Amino acid sequence: MALKRYIYNLAHGINRYANNLLTYTTHKIVLRRDIELRNINKIIKKAKDNKHILNKNDDIFITRLKTNAEALKMNFWERHFESMWLSDYPEISGRILDFGCGSGHLDVLLARKGQTIHGIDMSSIAISIANHIRMKEIDSVQKRLSFAVADVTRDLPIGDKFDSAWSAHVFEHIVDPTAIFLGLRNWLKDGAYMMISVPLGTAYDDPDHVNHFFNSEELRSFLSSHITVIKVNIFSEYQVIRALCRLS
Repeated sequence: MALKRYIYNLAHGINRYANNLLTYTTHKIVLRRDIELRNINKIIKKAKDNKHILNKNDDIFITRLKTNAEALKMNFWERHFESMWLSDYPEISGRILDFGCGSGHLDVLLARKGQTIHGIDMSSIAISIANHIRMKEIDSVQKRLSFAVADVTRDLPIGDKFDSAWSAHVFEHIVDPTAIFLGLRNWLKDGAYMMISVPLGTAYDDPDHVNHFFNSEELRSFLSSHITVIKVNIFSEYQVIRALCRLS
């Protein structure tokens, strides 16, 4: 029995090592061939060299480059379903705040369509990537777009409050959003609309998801004590739930 257990553990260890080696080798090949990802790798490497500025939010993008690098490329987001929501929510207009903007690719796409957007995130790596891709856009797009590291529970906006806001795939990571919504009131005008998008059920699941919303009522219940929920829609094709809300 002990020998069988030893052989099993040895085989499992070899298999895990082989998979890690394959992932590492593939990662290196991709970086050599893709200038877009090479530039992002340089941003992440520079940030890792300054460890004192990193936090757990940065780990998402360090891991993403290794395991899902395509999600850091613009052409991935150009065909992503979250880039097509704006026409369904005309209330999201004026100066828009993107709460939890990540690498900023979606905001670049919205700015290309004429929207004025300020993206904020607690990851300095994400914001560095966002500013990097912003600088590759034409001047008119750059002028409509800005990014900053910010924590709405502690920081205040520079300048006027925003007219509306959106947040994609953020609130499934937040256990208690009370402090978030209190902070957002310092960033958004009274009566501002906010569109919140989260995965449906266990779609796009990862270990950092602390909430799972299996129907409209679960998302409405999660949000309604913090913000007025106008409507909740399920988009089964894309496995997401979206709530249009309003500060009251």
